[in-house]
Amino acid sequence: MKKSRRLQILVDLAQRKEDVVAQQLARDKAKVQQDIQKLEELKEYAQQYESERNLLGLSPYLTTNYQHFVDRVQQAIAQQEAAIERAEQQADMSMRRWLQARSKTQSMDVLKDKNLKAEQAFQDRQEQRETDEFAMRRFLDMSR
Repeated sequence: MKKSRRLQILVDLAQRKEDVVAQQLARDKAKVQQDIQKLEELKEYAQQYESERNLLGLSPYLTTNYQHFVDRVQQAIAQQEAAIERAEQQADMSMRRWLQARSKTQSMDVLKDKNLKAEQAFQDRQEQRETDEFAMRRFLDMSR
């Protein structure tokens, strides 16, 4: 088996690994977007309740309960912001892994192409020698 063919097998394996890492990156980026969407929904929810509280004119007891509820929503917002940060860190790590995998695949592909060109050049030189040898024999046979 030619070296370029062996290298092609390695390139294919590296490409498969790169594809797996790319799929993970896509999932991580989607998770970040989902977490951001949840945060925006929580913020809208908190803002809606805060504005309703001002309009309702609640009793002191209900105002306290209402405020506890709003505080819990604010805690959920803080937790969601932390979740977004973790998801973004995970997506960044996936991006770095994908870039490394992509770099490896490209490097192996370049090496395979280089070997393929070298093999083709060798084959071309060999064919040229055979053609020259055939022409020389024919010339010598005609000379006799």
